[in-house]
Amino acid sequence: MNLNVRIASAAYAVPPDSETVEAILERERTRVETTLAPLSPLARRKAVEGLGLSRVRVCGVKQPYDLVLEAASTAIAEAGIAARDIDLILDYSTFPGDNSQYLSFAHKLSAELGADNSLNLSFKAGGCGALHLAIKTALGWMSTDDNIQTALLVTGDMAPLENRSLLPITVQGDAASAVILRRQGTDGPLLLGVEAMTLGHLYKAIALTQADGRIQIEADAVCIEHKVMPIYYLNLFRLANKVLAASSLSLSDVDHFIYSNISYRDRDGFRRMVGLPEGGLPPTPMAEYGHTFASDLMINYVHMRRDGLIRPGQLLLFASAGVGFTWGVTLARS
Repeated sequence: MNLNVRIASAAYAVPPDSETVEAILERERTRVETTLAPLSPLARRKAVEGLGLSRVRVCGVKQPYDLVLEAASTAIAEAGIAARDIDLILDYSTFPGDNSQYLSFAHKLSAELGADNSLNLSFKAGGCGALHLAIKTALGWMSTDDNIQTALLVTGDMAPLENRSLLPITVQGDAASAVILRRQGTDGPLLLGVEAMTLGHLYKAIALTQADGRIQIEADAVCIEHKVMPIYYLNLFRLANKVLAASSLSLSDVDHFIYSNISYRDRDGFRRMVGLPEGGLPPTPMAEYGHTFASDLMINYVHMRRDGLIRPGQLLLFASAGVGFTWGVTLARS
Protein backbone atom coordinates (compact mmCIF):
# COMPACT_ATOMS: atom_id res chain seq x y z
CA MET A 1 0.00 0.00 0.00
CA ASN A 2 1.47 3.34 -1.03
CA LEU A 3 -1.46 5.73 -0.62
CA ASN A 4 0.02 7.28 2.53
CA VAL A 5 -3.36 7.12 4.32
CA ARG A 6 -3.37 7.66 8.06
CA ILE A 7 -5.83 7.23 10.91
CA ALA A 8 -6.19 10.95 11.63
CA SER A 9 -8.53 10.46 14.59
CA ALA A 10 -11.00 8.09 16.21
CA ALA A 11 -13.82 8.48 18.71
CA TYR A 12 -16.72 6.59 20.20
CA ALA A 13 -19.94 7.31 22.07
CA VAL A 14 -22.02 5.15 24.40
CA PRO A 15 -25.48 5.82 25.82
CA PRO A 16 -25.70 6.89 29.47
CA ASP A 17 -28.10 4.11 30.49
CA SER A 18 -26.89 0.63 31.41
CA GLU A 19 -28.11 -2.79 32.47
CA THR A 20 -26.37 -5.59 34.31
CA VAL A 21 -25.49 -8.71 32.35
CA GLU A 22 -27.04 -10.77 35.15
CA ALA A 23 -30.39 -9.01 34.71
CA ILE A 24 -30.29 -9.42 30.94
CA LEU A 25 -29.57 -13.14 31.11
CA GLU A 26 -32.37 -13.61 33.62
CA ARG A 27 -34.87 -11.65 31.50
CA GLU A 28 -33.85 -13.55 28.36
CA ARG A 29 -33.56 -16.91 30.09
CA THR A 30 -35.97 -18.68 27.72
CA ARG A 31 -34.09 -17.37 24.68
CA VAL A 32 -30.76 -18.48 26.15
CA GLU A 33 -31.95 -21.95 27.11
CA THR A 34 -33.60 -22.53 23.73
CA THR A 35 -30.46 -21.48 21.83
CA LEU A 36 -28.12 -23.60 23.94
CA ALA A 37 -30.38 -26.67 24.18
CA PRO A 38 -28.79 -28.54 21.23
CA LEU A 39 -25.32 -28.37 22.81
CA SER A 40 -23.77 -30.84 25.23
CA PRO A 41 -23.95 -30.06 28.98
CA LEU A 42 -20.23 -29.18 28.93
CA ALA A 43 -20.64 -26.81 25.97
CA ARG A 44 -23.68 -25.17 27.61
CA ARG A 45 -21.73 -24.58 30.82
CA LYS A 46 -18.75 -23.12 28.95
CA ALA A 47 -21.07 -20.78 27.06
CA VAL A 48 -22.10 -18.96 30.24
CA GLU A 49 -18.70 -19.03 31.91
CA GLY A 50 -15.81 -16.71 31.23
CA LEU A 51 -17.82 -13.83 29.78
CA GLY A 52 -15.96 -11.20 31.81
CA LEU A 53 -18.87 -8.82 31.22
CA SER A 54 -20.65 -7.06 34.10
CA ARG A 55 -22.75 -4.34 32.48
CA VAL A 56 -23.73 -3.13 29.02
CA ARG A 57 -24.77 0.32 27.82
CA VAL A 58 -28.26 0.46 26.32
CA CYS A 59 -29.90 3.00 24.04
CA GLY A 60 -32.82 4.93 25.49
CA VAL A 61 -33.03 8.68 25.18
CA LYS A 62 -29.96 8.47 22.95
CA GLN A 63 -30.47 6.33 19.87
CA PRO A 64 -27.78 4.97 17.51
CA TYR A 65 -27.82 7.99 15.20
CA ASP A 66 -27.40 10.36 18.17
CA LEU A 67 -24.32 8.37 19.18
CA VAL A 68 -22.95 8.35 15.62
CA LEU A 69 -23.33 12.13 15.39
CA GLU A 70 -21.55 12.55 18.73
CA ALA A 71 -18.67 10.25 17.78
CA ALA A 72 -18.30 11.79 14.32
CA SER A 73 -18.29 15.34 15.71
CA THR A 74 -15.60 14.40 18.24
CA ALA A 75 -13.46 12.69 15.58
CA ILE A 76 -13.73 15.71 13.26
CA ALA A 77 -12.69 18.09 16.04
CA GLU A 78 -9.76 15.88 17.08
CA ALA A 79 -8.57 15.62 13.47
CA GLY A 80 -8.51 19.41 13.29
CA ILE A 81 -10.60 19.55 10.13
CA ALA A 82 -13.92 21.04 9.09
CA ALA A 83 -16.87 18.94 7.98
CA ARG A 84 -16.60 20.45 4.50
CA ASP A 85 -13.19 18.75 4.21
CA ILE A 86 -14.82 15.30 4.28
CA ASP A 87 -14.95 13.73 0.82
CA LEU A 88 -16.40 10.34 1.70
CA ILE A 89 -18.76 9.19 4.47
CA LEU A 90 -19.14 5.44 4.84
CA ASP A 91 -21.71 3.96 7.23
CA TYR A 92 -21.08 0.31 8.07
CA SER A 93 -23.70 -0.14 10.82
CA THR A 94 -25.10 -3.65 11.08
CA PHE A 95 -27.93 -3.07 13.60
CA PRO A 96 -28.79 0.64 13.38
CA GLY A 97 -31.98 0.29 15.43
CA ASP A 98 -35.69 0.10 14.70
CA ASN A 99 -36.06 3.89 14.51
CA SER A 100 -33.94 4.33 11.37
CA GLN A 101 -36.26 6.21 9.02
CA TYR A 102 -33.70 7.28 6.42
CA LEU A 103 -31.57 5.57 3.84
CA SER A 104 -28.42 5.46 5.94
CA PHE A 105 -26.57 7.36 8.64
CA ALA A 106 -24.14 8.59 5.98
CA HIS A 107 -26.72 10.73 4.19
CA LYS A 108 -28.15 12.29 7.32
CA LEU A 109 -24.66 12.90 8.72
CA SER A 110 -23.64 14.65 5.52
CA ALA A 111 -26.55 17.05 5.85
CA GLU A 112 -26.32 17.70 9.58
CA LEU A 113 -22.53 18.01 9.75
CA GLY A 114 -22.37 20.25 6.71
CA ALA A 115 -20.24 17.89 4.64
CA ASP A 116 -21.76 19.35 1.51
CA ASN A 117 -19.54 17.64 -1.03
CA SER A 118 -19.22 14.18 0.53
CA LEU A 119 -19.87 10.98 -1.35
CA ASN A 120 -22.21 9.02 0.93
CA LEU A 121 -22.14 5.24 1.00
CA SER A 122 -23.30 2.45 3.29
CA PHE A 123 -23.26 -1.30 3.61
CA LYS A 124 -24.78 -3.66 6.15
CA ALA A 125 -22.53 -6.68 6.39
CA GLY A 126 -19.63 -7.94 8.41
CA GLY A 127 -20.90 -7.14 11.89
CA CYS A 128 -17.98 -7.00 14.30
CA GLY A 129 -15.53 -7.53 11.44
CA ALA A 130 -16.94 -4.69 9.34
CA LEU A 131 -14.33 -2.06 10.27
CA HIS A 132 -11.81 -3.79 8.00
CA LEU A 133 -14.31 -3.95 5.15
CA ALA A 134 -15.01 -0.24 5.63
CA ILE A 135 -11.31 0.69 5.63
CA LYS A 136 -10.66 -1.45 2.56
CA THR A 137 -13.64 0.12 0.77
CA ALA A 138 -12.46 3.65 1.62
CA LEU A 139 -8.94 2.86 0.43
CA GLY A 140 -10.37 1.52 -2.81
CA TRP A 141 -12.15 4.80 -3.51
CA MET A 142 -9.08 6.80 -2.51
CA SER A 143 -6.89 4.79 -4.87
CA THR A 144 -9.08 5.55 -7.89
CA ASP A 145 -10.11 9.14 -7.15
CA ASP A 146 -7.52 11.75 -6.18
CA ASN A 147 -10.32 14.07 -5.07
CA ILE A 148 -11.07 11.79 -2.10
CA GLN A 149 -8.53 12.91 0.45
CA THR A 150 -10.54 12.50 3.68
CA ALA A 151 -12.96 9.73 4.65
CA LEU A 152 -15.23 9.45 7.68
CA LEU A 153 -16.18 5.88 8.61
CA VAL A 154 -19.00 5.41 11.13
CA THR A 155 -21.01 2.67 12.75
CA GLY A 156 -23.85 2.84 15.26
CA ASP A 157 -25.42 -0.37 16.52
CA MET A 158 -28.16 -1.34 18.95
CA ALA A 159 -29.23 -4.84 19.86
CA PRO A 160 -32.85 -5.62 18.86
CA LEU A 161 -35.34 -5.66 21.73
CA GLU A 162 -34.93 -8.70 24.02
CA ASN A 163 -31.92 -9.81 21.95
CA ARG A 164 -28.94 -8.73 24.05
CA SER A 165 -27.87 -12.24 24.98
CA LEU A 166 -26.09 -13.78 22.02
CA LEU A 167 -24.87 -16.91 23.77
CA PRO A 168 -22.87 -19.03 23.20
CA ILE A 169 -20.85 -15.95 22.21
CA THR A 170 -21.48 -12.77 24.20
CA VAL A 171 -23.87 -10.18 25.61
CA GLN A 172 -24.31 -7.09 23.49
CA GLY A 173 -24.18 -3.42 24.39
CA ASP A 174 -25.01 -0.39 22.25
CA ALA A 175 -22.43 2.09 20.96
CA ALA A 176 -21.19 4.10 18.01
CA SER A 177 -17.74 4.95 16.73
CA ALA A 178 -16.08 7.06 14.06
CA VAL A 179 -12.67 7.05 12.41
CA ILE A 180 -11.22 9.60 10.01
CA LEU A 181 -8.76 8.54 7.33
CA ARG A 182 -6.68 11.22 5.57
CA ARG A 183 -4.17 11.14 2.74
CA GLN A 184 -2.36 14.43 3.23
CA GLY A 185 -1.21 16.79 5.97
CA THR A 186 -2.05 14.74 9.01
CA ASP A 187 -0.55 12.80 11.88
CA GLY A 188 -1.67 9.42 13.14
CA PRO A 189 -0.94 5.76 12.42
CA LEU A 190 -0.04 5.00 8.81
CA LEU A 191 -2.11 2.21 7.29
CA LEU A 192 0.19 -0.53 6.01
CA GLY A 193 -2.39 -3.07 4.91
CA VAL A 194 -5.86 -4.56 5.31
CA GLU A 195 -6.90 -8.15 4.79
CA ALA A 196 -10.45 -9.53 4.96
CA MET A 197 -12.25 -12.72 4.07
CA THR A 198 -15.81 -14.01 4.13
CA LEU A 199 -17.29 -17.50 4.14
CA GLY A 200 -20.84 -17.30 2.85
CA HIS A 201 -21.76 -20.87 3.73
CA LEU A 202 -21.64 -19.83 7.40
CA TYR A 203 -24.21 -17.04 6.97
CA LYS A 204 -26.71 -18.80 9.24
CA ALA A 205 -24.31 -18.95 12.20
CA ILE A 206 -25.60 -15.54 13.31
CA ALA A 207 -28.60 -14.36 11.34
CA LEU A 208 -31.20 -11.59 11.38
CA THR A 209 -34.76 -12.89 11.20
CA GLN A 210 -38.25 -11.52 11.76
CA ALA A 211 -40.79 -12.76 14.31
CA ASP A 212 -44.16 -11.08 14.88
CA GLY A 213 -42.99 -8.19 12.73
CA ARG A 214 -39.88 -7.55 14.83
CA ILE A 215 -36.20 -8.04 14.01
CA GLN A 216 -34.32 -10.57 16.11
CA ILE A 217 -30.85 -12.07 16.08
CA GLU A 218 -30.64 -15.84 15.94
CA ALA A 219 -27.49 -17.72 16.85
CA ASP A 220 -27.13 -21.27 15.58
CA ALA A 221 -25.19 -22.71 18.51
CA VAL A 222 -24.46 -26.01 16.77
CA CYS A 223 -23.08 -24.25 13.68
CA ILE A 224 -20.96 -21.96 15.85
CA GLU A 225 -19.65 -24.84 17.95
CA HIS A 226 -18.83 -27.26 15.14
CA LYS A 227 -18.25 -25.12 12.02
CA VAL A 228 -17.17 -21.63 13.10
CA MET A 229 -15.02 -22.18 16.18
CA PRO A 230 -12.70 -24.83 14.65
CA ILE A 231 -11.57 -22.23 12.06
CA TYR A 232 -12.27 -18.99 13.95
CA TYR A 233 -8.77 -18.24 15.28
CA LEU A 234 -7.12 -20.08 12.38
CA ASN A 235 -8.53 -17.59 9.87
CA LEU A 236 -7.50 -14.62 12.03
CA PHE A 237 -4.02 -16.15 12.30
CA ARG A 238 -3.76 -16.61 8.53
CA LEU A 239 -4.93 -13.07 7.78
CA ALA A 240 -2.60 -11.58 10.39
CA ASN A 241 0.38 -13.39 8.91
CA LYS A 242 -0.65 -12.42 5.39
CA VAL A 243 -0.91 -8.70 6.11
CA LEU A 244 2.35 -8.76 8.07
CA ALA A 245 4.24 -10.70 5.40
CA ALA A 246 3.26 -8.09 2.81
CA SER A 247 5.29 -5.57 4.84
CA SER A 248 8.09 -8.06 5.54
CA LEU A 249 7.00 -8.32 9.19
CA SER A 250 5.92 -11.09 11.56
CA LEU A 251 3.73 -11.47 14.64
CA SER A 252 6.73 -10.90 16.89
CA ASP A 253 7.09 -7.38 15.43
CA VAL A 254 3.64 -6.27 16.60
CA ASP A 255 3.69 -3.95 19.59
CA HIS A 256 -0.06 -3.80 20.23
CA PHE A 257 -2.83 -6.22 19.30
CA ILE A 258 -6.20 -4.43 19.32
CA TYR A 259 -8.97 -7.02 19.52
CA SER A 260 -12.71 -7.28 20.16
CA ASN A 261 -14.49 -7.28 23.54
CA ILE A 262 -16.63 -10.34 22.88
CA SER A 263 -15.73 -12.04 26.15
CA TYR A 264 -12.80 -12.76 28.42
CA ARG A 265 -12.78 -16.32 27.09
CA ASP A 266 -12.56 -15.12 23.49
CA ARG A 267 -9.83 -12.56 24.22
CA ASP A 268 -7.85 -15.28 25.95
CA GLY A 269 -8.19 -17.50 22.89
CA PHE A 270 -6.87 -14.71 20.67
CA ARG A 271 -4.04 -14.01 23.14
CA ARG A 272 -2.89 -17.60 22.97
CA MET A 273 -3.18 -17.64 19.17
CA VAL A 274 -0.74 -14.73 18.77
CA GLY A 275 1.60 -16.12 21.41
CA LEU A 276 1.19 -13.49 24.12
CA PRO A 277 1.73 -14.32 27.81
CA GLU A 278 -1.04 -14.17 30.40
CA GLY A 279 -2.16 -10.56 30.64
CA GLY A 280 -0.45 -9.74 27.35
CA LEU A 281 -3.47 -7.97 25.90
CA PRO A 282 -4.12 -4.47 27.29
CA PRO A 283 -7.12 -3.99 29.59
CA THR A 284 -10.31 -2.72 27.97
CA PRO A 285 -13.61 -1.29 29.27
CA MET A 286 -15.54 -4.36 28.12
CA ALA A 287 -16.77 -5.18 31.64
CA GLU A 288 -18.73 -1.91 31.64
CA TYR A 289 -19.70 -1.67 27.95
CA GLY A 290 -20.19 -5.28 26.92
CA HIS A 291 -19.55 -6.25 23.32
CA THR A 292 -20.43 -3.29 21.10
CA PHE A 293 -20.42 -4.87 17.66
CA ALA A 294 -17.90 -3.19 15.31
CA SER A 295 -17.18 -0.32 17.74
CA ASP A 296 -15.05 -2.53 20.00
CA LEU A 297 -11.83 -1.90 18.09
CA MET A 298 -12.14 1.87 18.08
CA ILE A 299 -13.16 1.92 21.75
CA ASN A 300 -10.07 -0.08 22.67
CA TYR A 301 -7.81 2.01 20.39
CA VAL A 302 -9.08 5.29 21.87
CA HIS A 303 -8.52 4.02 25.43
CA MET A 304 -4.99 2.90 24.60
CA ARG A 305 -4.17 6.32 23.18
CA ARG A 306 -5.68 8.09 26.19
CA ASP A 307 -3.64 5.89 28.52
CA GLY A 308 -0.43 6.72 26.65
CA LEU A 309 0.21 3.11 25.67
CA ILE A 310 0.83 3.82 21.99
CA ARG A 311 4.16 5.44 21.16
CA PRO A 312 5.48 6.72 17.81
CA GLY A 313 6.85 4.01 15.56
CA GLN A 314 4.97 1.16 17.19
CA LEU A 315 3.17 -1.45 15.12
CA LEU A 316 -0.59 -1.91 15.65
CA LEU A 317 -2.62 -4.91 14.51
CA PHE A 318 -6.41 -4.57 14.66
CA ALA A 319 -8.31 -7.87 14.41
CA SER A 320 -11.95 -8.92 14.62
CA ALA A 321 -14.55 -11.26 13.14
CA GLY A 322 -18.31 -11.14 12.80
CA VAL A 323 -21.48 -12.06 10.96
CA GLY A 324 -21.37 -13.03 7.34
CA PHE A 325 -19.18 -14.84 8.37
CA THR A 326 -16.38 -12.26 8.15
CA TRP A 327 -12.78 -12.05 9.37
CA GLY A 328 -10.52 -9.02 9.08
CA VAL A 329 -7.21 -7.50 10.17
CA THR A 330 -5.73 -4.03 9.70
CA LEU A 331 -2.04 -3.18 10.15
CA ALA A 332 -0.80 0.33 11.00
CA ARG A 333 2.41 2.02 12.10
CA SER A 334 1.91 4.72 14.75
